[in-house]
Amino acid sequence: MAEKDIILKQVLKRFPPGDRWTPINADQPVFSSLTEGIEWIFQQSQEHNYVIKAAEGKVFIYHEQEIAEPEPEPPKRYNLYGEFE
Repeated sequence: MAEKDIILKQVLKRFPPGDRWTPINADQPVFSSLTEGIEWIFQQSQEHNYVIKAAEGKVFIYHEQEIAEPEPEPPKRYNLYGEFE
């Protein structure tokens, strides 16, 4: 099974007091709920996967990318057996 590289990109931050959220790179718009903030991010990016760190007041977009396995080394060839001509 191939290994996966996980990429998290923060998109929302909590704007106290209460359940208000803003985009990470701006103070506007201010969303009155987490659901409104995630809907806004979805409309911008069409992303479906999120990680929410509620205690830290952060929302991330979650991506998984498969890491390609390296090409196997070719077998060694030996002149002793007539492999080199």
